[in-house]
Amino acid sequence: MLMKRYAKWAGITVLTPLALIFLLSILLYLPPVQNWAVKQVAAYASESTGMDISVKQVRLVFPLKLGVEGVKVLQPIDSLKNSPNLALKNKRDTVADIQKMVVDVQLLPLFESQVMVDELNFTQMKVNTTNFIHEARIKGNVGNLRLKAHGIDLVKEKVWVNHALLADARLSVELSDTVPPDTTPSTNFWKVNIEKLKLKNTDFVLHMPGDTLQVNAYFGDAVAQTTYLDLYKGLYQIGHLDWKKGKVNYDQNYIRPVSGMDFNHIALSAMTLKADSLYYCDSKIDVKIREAQFKEKSGLQVDQLYGRFVMDSVKLQLPDICLRTPYSQLQATVDMDMNAFDEVKPGKLMAQLKGALGRSDLFLFAGDAFPSAMKKKWPFYPMKIEGSFKGNMQQASFSGLKLSLPTAFELSADGKVGNLTDLNRLKANVDLNARTYHLDFVTAMFDPSLMQEIRVPSGIGIRGNIQADGSRYATRLAITEGRGRMRVDAKIDAKTQKDGSIDMNRLAYQAKIQAHNIQAKHFLPKQDLHSFTGSLQAKGVGTDFLSPRTRLQAKAQVNQIQYGKYKLDHVLAVAHVANGKVHADIDSKSQYLTGLVSLDALTNSKKLEATLVADVRDVNLYSLEVTKAPMRLSLCGHMDIRSDLKDSHDIMASMSDITVRTAEKNYRPVGVDADVFTRRDTTHAVINCGDFHLNMDVHGGYKQLMSRFAGLQKELAHQLRNHHIDQVKMRSQFPFGHVYLTTGKDNFISRFIAYCGYDFKTVDMKMTMSPVTGVNGYLNIDSLVASGMQLDTIRTLVKTEGDTIRYAARVQNNKHNPQYVFRAQVEGELQEKGSNIDARIYDAKNRLGVDVGLEALLLENGVKISLIDTHPVLGYKKFTANDDNYLMLGNDDRVSANLILKAANGMGIRIYSNDENEEALQDLTVSMSQFNLDKVLSVIPYMPDISGILDGDFHIIQTKDELSVSSNLNIDNMVYEKCPMGDVGTEFVYMPKSDGSHYVDGFLNYEGEEVATVKGTYKSEGNGYLDAEVGMEKLPLHFVNGFVPDQIMGLKGYGEGKLSLKGALSQLDVEGEVYLDSAYLVSVPYGITMRFANDPVRIIDSKLLFENFMMYANNESPLNIQGSLDFTNIEKMMLDIRMRAQNFLLIDAKENARSEAFGKAYVNFFGAMRGPVSNLKMQGKLDVLGNTDMTYVLKESELTTDTQLDELVKFTNFKSGKPVVVERPALEGLNMMLGMSIDESAHILCALNADQTNYIDLMGGGDLTMTYNSVDGIGITGKYTLNNGKMKYSLPIIPLKTFDIQDGSYIEFNGDPFNPTLNITATENVRTTVNEGQGTGRSVDFICGVKLSQTLNKPGIQFIVSSPNDATLQDELNTMSIEERGKIAITMLASGMYLANGNTNSFSMNSALSSFLNSEINNIAGSAMRSVGVDVGMSVDNSTNAAGAMHTDYNFKFAKRFFNNRLSFSVGGKVSTGAEMENAANNDDVFFNNIELQYRLNEGASQYIRAFYNNNTYDWLEGLIGEYGIGFKWQRKLQHFKDIFRFKTDKQQIPAASMEKNPAVKKSTNEKKDTMEKAKTKDFDPLKLNEK
Repeated sequence: MLMKRYAKWAGITVLTPLALIFLLSILLYLPPVQNWAVKQVAAYASESTGMDISVKQVRLVFPLKLGVEGVKVLQPIDSLKNSPNLALKNKRDTVADIQKMVVDVQLLPLFESQVMVDELNFTQMKVNTTNFIHEARIKGNVGNLRLKAHGIDLVKEKVWVNHALLADARLSVELSDTVPPDTTPSTNFWKVNIEKLKLKNTDFVLHMPGDTLQVNAYFGDAVAQTTYLDLYKGLYQIGHLDWKKGKVNYDQNYIRPVSGMDFNHIALSAMTLKADSLYYCDSKIDVKIREAQFKEKSGLQVDQLYGRFVMDSVKLQLPDICLRTPYSQLQATVDMDMNAFDEVKPGKLMAQLKGALGRSDLFLFAGDAFPSAMKKKWPFYPMKIEGSFKGNMQQASFSGLKLSLPTAFELSADGKVGNLTDLNRLKANVDLNARTYHLDFVTAMFDPSLMQEIRVPSGIGIRGNIQADGSRYATRLAITEGRGRMRVDAKIDAKTQKDGSIDMNRLAYQAKIQAHNIQAKHFLPKQDLHSFTGSLQAKGVGTDFLSPRTRLQAKAQVNQIQYGKYKLDHVLAVAHVANGKVHADIDSKSQYLTGLVSLDALTNSKKLEATLVADVRDVNLYSLEVTKAPMRLSLCGHMDIRSDLKDSHDIMASMSDITVRTAEKNYRPVGVDADVFTRRDTTHAVINCGDFHLNMDVHGGYKQLMSRFAGLQKELAHQLRNHHIDQVKMRSQFPFGHVYLTTGKDNFISRFIAYCGYDFKTVDMKMTMSPVTGVNGYLNIDSLVASGMQLDTIRTLVKTEGDTIRYAARVQNNKHNPQYVFRAQVEGELQEKGSNIDARIYDAKNRLGVDVGLEALLLENGVKISLIDTHPVLGYKKFTANDDNYLMLGNDDRVSANLILKAANGMGIRIYSNDENEEALQDLTVSMSQFNLDKVLSVIPYMPDISGILDGDFHIIQTKDELSVSSNLNIDNMVYEKCPMGDVGTEFVYMPKSDGSHYVDGFLNYEGEEVATVKGTYKSEGNGYLDAEVGMEKLPLHFVNGFVPDQIMGLKGYGEGKLSLKGALSQLDVEGEVYLDSAYLVSVPYGITMRFANDPVRIIDSKLLFENFMMYANNESPLNIQGSLDFTNIEKMMLDIRMRAQNFLLIDAKENARSEAFGKAYVNFFGAMRGPVSNLKMQGKLDVLGNTDMTYVLKESELTTDTQLDELVKFTNFKSGKPVVVERPALEGLNMMLGMSIDESAHILCALNADQTNYIDLMGGGDLTMTYNSVDGIGITGKYTLNNGKMKYSLPIIPLKTFDIQDGSYIEFNGDPFNPTLNITATENVRTTVNEGQGTGRSVDFICGVKLSQTLNKPGIQFIVSSPNDATLQDELNTMSIEERGKIAITMLASGMYLANGNTNSFSMNSALSSFLNSEINNIAGSAMRSVGVDVGMSVDNSTNAAGAMHTDYNFKFAKRFFNNRLSFSVGGKVSTGAEMENAANNDDVFFNNIELQYRLNEGASQYIRAFYNNNTYDWLEGLIGEYGIGFKWQRKLQHFKDIFRFKTDKQQIPAASMEKNPAVKKSTNEKKDTMEKAKTKDFDPLKLNEK
């Protein structure tokens, strides 16, 4: 029983706790109990932790699913605990705020130390660790945290999470730098496996200590699978990561952001990342990125990124990384030690890179490193990159480096570098090979003004080696550009100073540069530099040549350099500098200058002493285009220079042994001496040269003078702004000084100025200046000739009186002035409020032609100009002006005027403004009525010769933004430079449009008809842009004739058509067609009239096209022209034409007062002309045909009787005898080579005097070559052989004689066309009586004449005589000397008698009178018959028989040519009277005893038919007999006997000689060798020349 009772109590004792536990467990599932228990626990926890902990509601569901709502944990803020402010003291910081938490744990596995979490879910949770974790503070919001873990082993410390989700979280981690590192060994052996982790809309922010760095990662949608964490080993692995809609920000907060790709502020968005594996352990990270895309805030967009990323504390590896953007693609392999950039014992870096970097991506990475100008010009192509790098900052090598940017450059390099972080120890050895193309992006960085002067051409090649060793650099480069090349071998040692800058005083250098055919114009386009060939060697130390430590040895040689037209060569320069001594030589042996210039100097930092010596042996001033006529100069020069490099400077210079050589003479002027010195208180200069004396003395050094002149300029500007002239203040800036100048013509300076186009007789000038007396002086010039104007006397005077400066000038030409006789006077003064001026012009008769006085006043609002006298004289007419006349130039750029001038005859001019138009700066109208241009302009010296009556208006309105112009002008009976132009009128309108452009509208009237119009628009922005159409309707071409000097050439006819003008005014694009109607090219002096075909001339792209264009002279055979005139660049118009003509009647001119040549000239012509208009090159072939018949009035030589003027051709009016002088402008810029072939039947008559009583009548032919260039002028080579002709000639003692030119005579040209070599024999048959004594004599036939055997200027006239039919007299003549025979010939020609050995017994007054009668008859008959083209010869022969009876024969001869000289007809006869005629029945003489008819069968003058009758032929057996005959003659020139059987005619060919004396033309000729060879076998056709 007791046992039962014990058992009962024991059971009760055992079961009671269990029952209580069971009851308690049941109670815990009851909500009231749960809430009570939570409150008790929260209160206890609050009390234990010191925090406010509260739970709103708890739910526990069997078995162990716990739900908690409204959990809040608040903590007092430590910094506010002691605050006296109660509100602040009670303020709390939220540690945790959980809206809902659910924990579902399986019960049974707990008994096996296993935790199976079916659900762990936090909803809307706020977390703030505050100071719980000393290393960091974590705070933020979590929208939802949920996980499921069926594998938590508490014993083995393993966790297996099936899946986890973190959504809508914003977590921030702020690291602290005040916590010491935890050195306690870790006892955490937990290993965590997470099958799947999802992150949605979650943002993590990491703040480094001090907020220096902030990293932000946003996971929009991320899934991590197969994640493994080993907390003991610190191992973190992710099998696969798929991250979408991601963002990553990386910011260095204390570094200022920069534009472009900023690696201190990275912001990635739209990020997608797929990684196949991620491993992190022991500071090693290994990520295999399968795919990644993102965008960076700079604009970088990565479309694809894949590869492997491996990094630990020792090394970074990128085995194969690839990156692609829309514009770039890069592949790289990198193996880098993490200490590769350390300064001590760095590791190594190995990298290989290949790809292409796009333009936009490059700019993103470069940021602001590229200027905006470079970015704009950077090519739109990706830059290719390839190469490998191995090493570190101390020593590295790279190979296969290639950079390629299409259209810009290509670069390849290999080499080694070292010490990259220390430029003072930098080492490098690099081989490079580069080629550039268009580097506009480089030149865009330069200053725009500089880029107008220089440019970098495309096609530069660079190959060579560059080395560096600390401060020492060396390079060997081979540079090519076009056909030019340059080799550079240079070394430099650039030691630095303490501040790191280069010490220029210790800079050591050595260079050797060789250049060949470098085209300098490619680099300096605005400079007229061309090819350069030369070398430079230099070795030295320092750049301060005033320092004694500076050393230099240099040698420069210019083998060839072309500047414009000049080619300089053979110039050598040598320089030596050492120990303060300088010596330099420049030795030139070029075609322009030959001489030696030497410099010796002593230098230091305190003074300079130098001597410059020049021995100029020859300077070709004409080739240098300094003078307009050939001139050469030689001289010796000496200059001494001394300076203290502060205020004291001395220069003494002299030129001596001056020799000036011209074509006419050599001139040795006196030397030139100059002495210039300046001190602190004075400046002095003296120049003496013959009668040239210049003396200048000024108080003050040159620095003081420059300061005074600057102050004077500043004071003058200040007074003009204040509208008040204060002479005293202005004078205060004047220095004390004077300038004296006197010069005549007998000095080198005046002579040189004269050759430059300014000639004078004397100049006398004196000018003084001081702050007290102001400016005073005079300038007198006598006989000034400039720009074609001759002014006899010029006098100017300036004088200061008080506060007024008075000035006066007088210009006067005396009555002997060949141009214009007048006297002009100008007087005026400069006063306090302005200036006035009075001008008068008097003509040759001392009539007042112009009298105008003007006054200019400085007002507050501008300058007012008005007439002083309201009755001015203009063009001899007295005008009346309105009393209130004025022209106002306002300070606001506004112009207003009111001026009315009227003359008694109604002529007047009015200038007025519309001042009510306040918007306009100028609203001016100029109105002219019955304005007689001749009267007004004729009195003004050297104005163009214009006459006519002008009526019209000109109106202009200008605002700040717009300009409009309108005009309506008419000129009745206009004559310009003696060229009548008729009634001319024009209207023009230039009006603004709404878009900022302007209307352009105008037309031109002629004789009341509209002949030309222009319509369009013009935009003034930039260079301006014109878009207009020009129409022509019967536009007279003779408008241009007045602008041709002396009307040497002129046009007549009309032009019609339309032209389109577009583009900038400086480079208009012209297109259209022009029709020529009855258009002619006329030259009266040259006897040329050429008619243009009535065909259109097209203009396309500013190129005038000649498409089978025809020009007709005087027959229907045209001159055919094909080619073009390109005037795209007005300053360099290009001509390219081919010309061809056959049987072209070039000249068909009648004799008139201005003709130098007249007659008819027929030619065949083939030629080409091309090149710029300023430097044309012409090549061709000209054949003068046999039907040519020309008369040419020869210039003066020893054979002529007219007066020759330098550079003038004198034409004589044969009716009035009054000379008319016409100046022919020289042909400049033309290089011509013309082959000429003159047909043997061409007839040329050279008149030796004005009335053509003396002449040479020639027929012959030959082949000549004519050349022309602006330097050498015209040159002719070849031989002109005569086969027939006559010479009619008279001398002061010899009457007019007619000589027959013997066949075989010739004229040979050797260059000078006006001085050929003559070999002409001209004879006349003279019958005279030879006295045999006792008063008897016999008639003998002599051949008497002249022989010309030297040049035309000095023909070497030799008189000859022979008697072929009288052996006795011929033997007598043979025994005489040449001089004796010449005397007999002269006597016979002068008197008609044979006087031998000074014997005057044979002198017969009858013979002398007969000779005089012959001359007069021929002169009269020749003058009478010449007008009908008949040559007449007459002679009278008297003889006495043995009985003393007189017998007279009257001989005559008539000759004429017909049908362009193809048919020649001559008739001769004799009439006898006297003793022999007493028995008329026995007289059987006929009236005509000599008749000849000859006809040329072909154009080549080689085949003739001849018929003749001669009744006066002497036969030795039968005496005088008559001959009759007809025959055929064939003649030809032979070089070989076999040529007699050659029947083919020669073909036309252009001469093959070079056109000018330079290698370029010679080369051009060689290039055309094939063309020339073809020309030998086929007809030359210039229209097909150079066609390919």
